[in-house]
Amino acid sequence: MRLLHRRRIRKETRLKEDENPTNSPGSHEKTESYKRKSKDSTENSLRMIWELIVWPLILENDRAFFAVEEYKVKVDELCEVYEMQVLKLSGFLIALVAKGLLIKRVDAYWIHSRHMLYMQKKISLGYGRAVKEVYNIE
Repeated sequence: MRLLHRRRIRKETRLKEDENPTNSPGSHEKTESYKRKSKDSTENSLRMIWELIVWPLILENDRAFFAVEEYKVKVDELCEVYEMQVLKLSGFLIALVAKGLLIKRVDAYWIHSRHMLYMQKKISLGYGRAVKEVYNIE
């Protein structure tokens, strides 16, 4: 019983000396290359959501918004074709809102006002161009 008590004290003193529990053996810090790969993966997923779901949905409906139910149907179709899990695509619509490409209003998502011209002319608007249009202020 006394040995267990001593061992516990030693672990606590080691943590106090170190003062950073994340540097303990077994844990690792994220490297720059890992962060870069994660960012690239997220951007690729956002590009896929925009180019395969959101923009075709806008052009098909010929209106500047789409309902959440319409989005879910389109996501299900995409997941069937590419054999993906719906859960993998769950947060990217919110990420598009955070980037400013979409605006959430009640039950619908609206495109940015700078994208209206592309919609009216039925031009295919890629993700890169859509981001440039939102952030290009002249």
